Amino acid sequence: MEMELGKLFIGGISWDTNEDRLRQYFQAFGEVLEAVIMKDRATGRARGFGFVVFADPSVAERVVMEKHLIDGRNVEAKKAVPREDKTF
Repeated sequence: MEMELGKLFIGGISWDTNEDRLRQYFQAFGEVLEAVIMKDRATGRARGFGFVVFADPSVAERVVMEKHLIDGRNVEAKKAVPREDKTF
């Protein structure tokens, strides 16, 4: 649960951006525990969004207040909404 507090949704990621570049960019704000770009299961192609998890949730709070330009694209950083368990 603690990890969820520092988790951000990153939208509008360039097709040219990889996970190392995403981590490198956000590492400037604070310690990044995880940086992942979501990919299409069938094609393996990036879907244009991902997630970054900061060790310190206060860093995540600060990051969402700023504008971000990565690889020539403006990306949006928002607090990630935890997925609900959909078991029936």
